[in-house]
Amino acid sequence: PPPPPSNNITMGSTSFNPASKTVTVGTTITWVNNSGITHTVTSDSGAELNSGNIGNGGSYQHTFNTAGTFNYHCVYHQAMGMSGTVVVQ
Repeated sequence: PPPPPSNNITMGSTSFNPASKTVTVGTTITWVNNSGITHTVTSDSGAELNSGNIGNGGSYQHTFNTAGTFNYHCVYHQAMGMSGTVVVQ
């Protein structure tokens, strides 16, 4: 069988990869910063995601315990289009 999908999202200089991810309730996502610059994972509304600063080589984990669509961005690079979505089914 194929390997399970990775639940990592990487941070580039001005993007999240992948920008959109669909998971099931109870899934933990790990955002990993290997870009060399500081980023955040911050909810567009509410407080579901609030990583604070994530430096180069750092990471942030969040477990999604409720279904819904969670839009987020990097507070430093949102104007450059650094945003993403997690859909929890």
